Amino acid sequence: MMGDTEIEKKSVNNKQEEPEENPASQGKEFKKIKLNADSETIRCKYFVLRKKRFCKMTVGHGKQFCGEHEPLQEPSDSEKASGERIRCPLDPKHTVSAAKIQKHLNICNARSPAEKVPYIVHGINDGSDAEQSDQPETKGAQKKLIDIPANELTALVAKINSIYNASVGSIPEHSPRHSILEQELATEHYGPQTLKHLTQSSALLGLMEHYNFLKHDTVFVEFGAGKGQVSYWLARIIEHQLNNSKVLLIDRASHRHKKDNKIEDRGIVHRVRADIADLVLEELDLPATTTQLVGIGKHLCGSATDLALRCLVKYKRSDGTSSKAVGCLFALCCHHRCEWKTFVGKRFLLANGIGRDEFECMVRMVSWAVCGTGRSRERTSEAKILEDGVKEDRCGLTRAQREEIGRKCKRILDVARIEFMKENGYDAHLNHYVKDFITLENVSLVCVEKSLSQTQLALN
Repeated sequence: MMGDTEIEKKSVNNKQEEPEENPASQGKEFKKIKLNADSETIRCKYFVLRKKRFCKMTVGHGKQFCGEHEPLQEPSDSEKASGERIRCPLDPKHTVSAAKIQKHLNICNARSPAEKVPYIVHGINDGSDAEQSDQPETKGAQKKLIDIPANELTALVAKINSIYNASVGSIPEHSPRHSILEQELATEHYGPQTLKHLTQSSALLGLMEHYNFLKHDTVFVEFGAGKGQVSYWLARIIEHQLNNSKVLLIDRASHRHKKDNKIEDRGIVHRVRADIADLVLEELDLPATTTQLVGIGKHLCGSATDLALRCLVKYKRSDGTSSKAVGCLFALCCHHRCEWKTFVGKRFLLANGIGRDEFECMVRMVSWAVCGTGRSRERTSEAKILEDGVKEDRCGLTRAQREEIGRKCKRILDVARIEFMKENGYDAHLNHYVKDFITLENVSLVCVEKSLSQTQLALN
């Protein structure tokens, strides 16, 4: 039985646990009352034309406009010195440091088209659906392989085999290494992923050395530069071996932790943010400072390779010292991302009976070569013997046969690109630049300007 004292304590505790009025809610009610009572003086005075009413945002003490609609003012010297952020004069929806306002105005995306940089021309390297074809431009829904009748797919596979046997042939393996990465590749604590990319970079630079692309007075343009690993090692080569040579990095994205930022001589590397589809190389200042230009790309995905090839073919120096790029070297990949509109090899495909519909099927079939089974390598190895003779799809193809068809589709697309480069004055061929256990995308496209091709090869 509880004593009076205990009962009294319990009553006190219960009383303390009763909910009290929330001070915050009281503040909200008070603020709501104040807003209703004095709305004319605390609401923004900016009239929103689109909504046909005044802005409903509240304003600071002694102000008439909210932070979004405050009239622009020229930053004072103290604001510039302090680095205070102000709204962009071209677009008040974003802000910029007052100390960097002039630099920002030169690159702001809100500039009018007339003020934008001359090396950007929208869609100049795109091509078109009807390019090299009498067919009108069309934009229909793309078919999935599963929606194509089995007899049509079987006929396409037969056509692919025929074109491959007639036009592709064997691809040589040439996998040199450049000495600039010798010490880096010997680093013990690097993991397999890091060593994989370093090996590819070393092989690409070794090929550039073999084809005598690494020369004085050259600008090297890396398309789709990403974080700039290849450009970094190119810049290291320039620092130690080449005179008056530069590296120009092209990418449409702005990446963090860029490797090219580690080059001490900032005059060697230049980065331009641009889509390859819109790039006009001769309008850039850098190519005019050297006598020749070489293109390079490490795994340019799908249509990006076609855009880069068309960009290089269109390049013509304005000073008359050289009419075109001396060559290029691209590590090819992601053929499933090729597009009919941008693809440069339409003429070759159309001449071999491959129209847009067949092309769309081929860029889906290339995934058979690299997508794998979804199982681990151990399970794949264990099941390989059992699966080799099993018919897996409605066309009667085994998994191994599907992979082979996928590889043939990739190589046919690459040969079509080679024919395009030959038509534009280049000797071009394919090359296995690394082993397939390093990457399944181990084929590179090498193009050398015809007037220089024999001379350069004779030097090696």
